[in-house]
Amino acid sequence: MKTEEELRMEYRRQRQELEEQAEDIHRFQQKGEEIAQQTYEAILYQVRQEEEDCTDILEMARREIEQLETNYHAELREKQREVRQKTEYAEEQFHKELQQVERNK
Repeated sequence: MKTEEELRMEYRRQRQELEEQAEDIHRFQQKGEEIAQQTYEAILYQVRQEEEDCTDILEMARREIEQLETNYHAELREKQREVRQKTEYAEEQFHKELQQVERNK
């Protein structure tokens, strides 16, 4: 059986890993939003360079980007939910094991 200090160290390590995962997801989300904006601006620039009316093309591109962003955000929310669940589980396990150590003293 693990000691209280071992449990605390393991719990802190797990929490740190999960916090890092949450931060990675957040950074990934920001980068994705930046790329989407840059892509939209690049499309808009190209369309404006054309002499003909490209409103339909621009609208189609905008809708496509919005759909990709929707899918992207849904996937990110799922990853965030997974990290939250893992964090909650780690906390529950830590408290459960800590109580067991306390009972065995």
